[in-house]
Amino acid sequence: MTLAAGGNSRETWIFTVAESGGQRAMVFRCDPDHWIREEEMKTEIAGLTLANRAGVPAPQLLYSSAMINVGRPFVITSVVGGTTIPKRVIREDAFAPARQSFAADCGRILAALHTAVEFSAGWQTIDPVADLEGHRAKVGFRSPVLEGALSWLVRNRPSPIPLRPAHRDFRLGNLMISETGIVAVLDWETCGLSDPHEDLAWLCSRAWRYGGGNPVGGIGTLHDLIESYEYHSGQKIDPVRLHWWRVLAATRWGFASAARPRGSAGGAAIEEAAIARQVCRQEYNVLLELKDSGGATA
Repeated sequence: MTLAAGGNSRETWIFTVAESGGQRAMVFRCDPDHWIREEEMKTEIAGLTLANRAGVPAPQLLYSSAMINVGRPFVITSVVGGTTIPKRVIREDAFAPARQSFAADCGRILAALHTAVEFSAGWQTIDPVADLEGHRAKVGFRSPVLEGALSWLVRNRPSPIPLRPAHRDFRLGNLMISETGIVAVLDWETCGLSDPHEDLAWLCSRAWRYGGGNPVGGIGTLHDLIESYEYHSGQKIDPVRLHWWRVLAATRWGFASAARPRGSAGGAAIEEAAIARQVCRQEYNVLLELKDSGGATA
């Protein structure tokens, strides 16, 4: 059993089991001893279950704490090949075919997710402004830019539309990608019922471009993403609504960055500086989104 690298909060273990046909590799994911989050694991189980039923590419859910009690929340899934490292996908020549179809593939996958309403019974409804207020409550200092953006979001909140199952963290880093394309969508612990524009906006957030020059994960064009999404979902994307969600995405990550725990030991000063730099960068991204007309592709 091997502890896999990566993962910001959960432990990921790779192990093999003997079957009649030979050895089979599996993935075991659980919370560390000091941070057990049962509700988030329940949400991840619900997301993987929907993905497997609806044909959304994701690891196959084999066992979970909803089936077996082992003393802590967990999931066991199949192993999927590829990489989740954004810089490899954006820069290496081997991933050129995956980059070429990336935006269109994202549109197709998100369309499959958002139209899988029949599999989302019992999913939590996410109120975006209340969720943002929750992030703001964890911040230890005030940011005039983020506070102003929150006020703008409240004043300009779009009218309600039917909610759909949404991943809510669909981006590079949470996508397993091979040299030919997207293999699996990972990390379902924040999924819920939301406006479909949220996933599209989050994917296009400047925070998740990793130095790439294009709006869709630093790789693809907004035109390709929207064209693919509208074709596969049968739903039109509202550019004004998408702009609102892009402002919210930048603001949400700004508050989340500011709320990261402060160090208390020798590395505290370095950690404080890194957090301050991240928050300033997000404040700049928020200002860029507020300036955007809603129809721009940057």
